[in-house]
Amino acid sequence: MRQTSLYEIRERALKSGRAVYSVQQLANLVGKPKSVAKVYLSRLANKGLATKILRGRIAFTDDDFVIASQLLEPAYVSLYSALLFHGMVQQVPKRVECVTPKNSRKYALLGITYHKIPASLFYGYEKHRRGESYVFVADAEKALVDGVYLNAFPKKLVSELLEKVDGKKLEAYVKRFKGSGRKKLEKWFL
Repeated sequence: MRQTSLYEIRERALKSGRAVYSVQQLANLVGKPKSVAKVYLSRLANKGLATKILRGRIAFTDDDFVIASQLLEPAYVSLYSALLFHGMVQQVPKRVECVTPKNSRKYALLGITYHKIPASLFYGYEKHRRGESYVFVADAEKALVDGVYLNAFPKKLVSELLEKVDGKKLEAYVKRFKGSGRKKLEKWFL
């Protein structure tokens, strides 16, 4: 049986559209056992064909947004990072900020932070093509809602941005909330 070359693996990975792989995902991609995929993962990083980003994880890109969107799943880029993506703020945040229904995590060396939100609030994002891969990013209205819900935005910023977003869409997002979170959002937006 012919062994798959590292260049073929890289090419196959890039063609799939995915840029971040765990050992299991790489095993699935090449159709080999996990133990073999672990060796491939290490060799790809050692040859400089991929970057080791965490133990058992490699990336075929250096795009922080793509890495953040695919490293922990499900997750999407939100808060200041999403507003920057949509050109609504100029200041580049220190970290790429994402939201996920999983537990909050911070990867300081990668510059990525994940904030936990309830699974019922996991909506309002779209898949965008980025280079040879993709990234999931909140639309501007959902980034605002997430920011207020997570106490990440000052009132002044929210006031400035309210003029730049779709009011009906924002109102629809606020109405999807239940409980005390909804009251807080109504106070800020409606």
